Amino acid sequence: MAPKFEQAFKLRAFLSKEDFLSLGPVKGGPHRYIATVTHGTLEGSGLKAHLIHGGGDWLLLDTSRGVAHLDIRAQARSEAGEYFYLHYPGILKVDEATHLVMQWSPEAKTTRSEDHYFITTPVFETSSQDFKWMEENVFVGHGHWVIPGDGTQAVEYEIYKVVSA
Repeated sequence: MAPKFEQAFKLRAFLSKEDFLSLGPVKGGPHRYIATVTHGTLEGSGLKAHLIHGGGDWLLLDTSRGVAHLDIRAQARSEAGEYFYLHYPGILKVDEATHLVMQWSPEAKTTRSEDHYFITTPVFETSSQDFKWMEENVFVGHGHWVIPGDGTQAVEYEIYKVVSA
């Protein structure tokens, strides 16, 4: 039987317009973008944590195919003072809505996860004994854009734990 998905977390990461870098083509091919995470939340499965400034996405965009290879890293602190490291590589097929977000266009709008192929595979690290189970499971994230209308923008992932059927 195929594995099943069990909802585990919701992650919302706000991005910095000032620190959003477009390096252009690198290594003779894809475009490198760097998006800094300023703050956000990781909630679910008994965890409520806040993202700490300094994380980001070092994505490579294949402009000929419209596919972005994500390399996202972030760190968080729980309300109980526990620390978490997150690394979530993934794939984003760049559509018009994503293009508007990446350009910080005033026309960018909040989307739904089903609007995009925006998939990550989060890996967690922590010394918290209560959340060691996060290091022992496989997770899949499904993303979408959040545009609150106050000049900020965020990416939000519904994160699912993969369980045996």
